[in-house]
Amino acid sequence: MKRLAALLFRPQYVLLWVFLAMVMFFCVAAPSFRSASNLIRAVKSSSVIAVMVLGLTWIVASGEIDVSFPSVAGLASVVTALAVENGVPWIAAPFLGIAAGTVFGLLSGFLIATFRCPSLIATIAIGSIATGVACIIAGGYAPVRLTSTAGIVDTLGSGGIIVQLVWIAIVGGVYLAFRYIQDQTTTGQHLYALGENRQASLEAGIREKKIIMSFFSLSAMLASCGGVVWVLFYAQGVPRMEGTVFIDGMTAVFLGALVVKAGKPNVIGTFIGAVFLAVLTNGLTPIGLQDYIGSMIKGALMIFGVVIIAISKYRVTKKASAEGR
Repeated sequence: MKRLAALLFRPQYVLLWVFLAMVMFFCVAAPSFRSASNLIRAVKSSSVIAVMVLGLTWIVASGEIDVSFPSVAGLASVVTALAVENGVPWIAAPFLGIAAGTVFGLLSGFLIATFRCPSLIATIAIGSIATGVACIIAGGYAPVRLTSTAGIVDTLGSGGIIVQLVWIAIVGGVYLAFRYIQDQTTTGQHLYALGENRQASLEAGIREKKIIMSFFSLSAMLASCGGVVWVLFYAQGVPRMEGTVFIDGMTAVFLGALVVKAGKPNVIGTFIGAVFLAVLTNGLTPIGLQDYIGSMIKGALMIFGVVIIAISKYRVTKKASAEGR
C-alpha cells in the first residue's frame, strides 16, 4: 500500500492531483461549470494554446526563450483570414499564413545562432516587427473577420462537444508524436544536453547553430499553426495576440515542467499545462472571480514552474561538478 501511495504521489504527478481536485471543486461550487458550452470553451482555448506553444517547449528546454510566438500567431491568423477573404481556397490559405510566420522564426534563429544575440532580445524585436506587419496588412488593430464561413470553420467554430473532443484528441496525437522525437531520438538528447550544459554539449560535438535555427523555425511554424487554428475556431484573424495568449502560453510550458520530467520542460507536460489553465480560466468566472484574479494565479504558477526548472538545473550542475572532481 505504501509503495502504491509513493508511486501515485511522486512529484511529477502532483499537478495531476491538483488538476483533479480543481475540477471537483469547480463542479461542486459552480454547477454551470459542468455545462457542455463551458466544456467546449475549455477545449477550444486549451487546444489553441497547446498548438501555439508546442515548439516553444523545446526552445525553453534547450535553455533559450521565444517571446514572439503570440505575434507570429497573430500574423499567421491575419494572413490566413485575408487570403480567405480575397478568394484563396481554404486548402491553400493556411499554408500562406504558416509560411509568413515561419519566416520570422528563421530570422530569430539566424540572429541567435549567427550573431549570438540573446534570444529574449531577438524574439522581442522579431515579435514587434511581426505585430507591425500584421497591423499594416490588416489596416490597424481591428480583427480581420471572415464575412462568410463554411465547411471546416463552421464545424470547428460552432460544432458540438463531440467535434471538440475529436479535435483535442488530434492535437494530443500530435503531441505524442513529438514526445517520441523528444524521448527516443538524438534530437531529443541534444535538446536537453544544450539546456543542461551548453559548454559540454559544444565540446561533445553537438551542432548548436543548426539546432537553434531548427528549433526557432519550428517554434514559429507551430505558433503559426496555432494562428490558423484560431481562424478556424473564431472566424477572424487578430493582429495582436499578446496579453492572455502570452501569459497562458508561457505558463503552460513552465507549469508543464512539473509533470512527467520533473524540472524539465517537456511536450506532455505542456499539453497538460494548457488543459489545466483552460479549465482554471473557465472555472473562475462561474464562481464569481474576476479575470485579474486568474492573471495573478497564472503568474504565480509561472513563477513556481520557473523556480522548479532553476532548482533542477542547479542540481544537475552541482552533480556534474562533483563528478568532475
